[in-house]
Formats: sequence, C-alpha cells, structure tokens
Amino acid sequence: MAGAASSVDRKMIRVLLVEDEEIHRVVARAVLKAAGRGVELEEAKNGAEAVRRVREGGAGAYDLVITDGQMPVMDGHEATRQIRALGVTAPIVGLSSDSLAPDVDAFIKAGADDFAPKPLSKEKLDRILAKFGLS
Repeated sequence: MAGAASSVDRKMIRVLLVEDEEIHRVVARAVLKAAGRGVELEEAKNGAEAVRRVREGGAGAYDLVITDGQMPVMDGHEATRQIRALGVTAPIVGLSSDSLAPDVDAFIKAGADDFAPKPLSKEKLDRILAKFGLS
C-alpha cells in the first residue's frame, strides 16, 4: 500500500468528455476509471451540449475537457472556440481518428491545448494528465 497515502492527498478531477459515438465513450470511461485517481466524469454527445454544460457550470466547472472533432450539431473545433470564449482556461484536448497535421492544427487553432489520436488509452491519458499537472 505504498501509494495509498499519496492518492488520498490528490483532489478529484472533473472531466468533460465530448463524444458522439457510444463505443468511444465506453472506452474513455474505462480508461478514466482506471486512471488510478478520482475522476468525476460528465459526458456530452455533441459540441452544443458541451458548450451548454460549461455555460451552466461556469468557467471553472471542469479541470479537463476532452473533445472529439467530428460530431453532429456542433463539431469539436467550434465547441472549443465557444468554450474558450466563455473564459475556460482548463486544458482542452482534441481526440480524433483524423490525426493528420491539418486535423491537429485545426484543433490547436480553435484553442485546444493538445491533441491525441483515437482511441484514448491509459498511456495517452497518463501523458495528458501529467502534461497539465492533473496526475
């Protein structure tokens, strides 16, 4: 139980997952649950729903936003722009099967802090959490 004391000291992180495909939400839920720390997960099935959740919760409602790129109603790029416009400074990470340089660049130009190709894995999540001081 060497790591038990240190995990108690860490606060729970609030994550907003923006993903329209159920299979990718299932994978992300499993990876986040296995992260080895407390994660409070909320989900949005499109960008418009994500923007609404952020608006209702306030700019500091989430510690991390992970968003897909291509979704119905509002895509991840536009959602990222609108979330940033609401004053959110928490890290936003684009997550997409489209991982060519122009796709990654589109996320960064929209205001995302990082990008990871799908599917989300424990290794990718660990890197994201460490990069933003959330691990």
